[in-house]
Amino acid sequence: MHWLSQDSFRKTKRGPFKGPPTTLIYKIDIMGLQEVKDEILNEAEKKSQELEKQGENEAEEIIENAEKEAEKIVKEAEEELENEKEKIRKKKISKANMDAKQEIQESKEKNVKKAFESFEEELNKLSESEREKFVENAQENADFDVGLVKGSEEFEEFVDKEFEEIDERGLILESSNGEKSLNLTFSRIGRV
Repeated sequence: MHWLSQDSFRKTKRGPFKGPPTTLIYKIDIMGLQEVKDEILNEAEKKSQELEKQGENEAEEIIENAEKEAEKIVKEAEEELENEKEKIRKKKISKANMDAKQEIQESKEKNVKKAFESFEEELNKLSESEREKFVENAQENADFDVGLVKGSEEFEEFVDKEFEEIDERGLILESSNGEKSLNLTFSRIGRV
């Protein structure tokens, strides 16, 4: 839209500043209006495209950041999972080792018990000469002067010291003053 030129404007008015004009003539240029409209639309389209591109860039950046964050979370979760797996594996190995040690210990205890039971059986089956030798060795190996021998009746005939019969099989040697003793009863020998 164009206004009339200053000269035309003055000619149509009563003069400068002499009151309102009685007629204003506008010259409407349709082609000029279309150009302005097109320019506004083009500018709006450019702005729209710029905003759209800016929005796309921001969206891409947001998506990229979200993907990076997701990758980071997945990586951390995988590391945590691996750590947990390793802890569980170590616990299982530790438990297996403890179970194996327990089984070995129980097996050893059974074998020792069997050995002592077998040894006790052998002691119970001692011949006369073996019982005599047992009494002699016991008195020789005592680190004190033997004054009293306590034992089961099967040993009494081989003891040349004072003898006191006890219910338990085997021997108990005591010093002359009674301060020291050596327990060689079969049940005691079997527990040692």
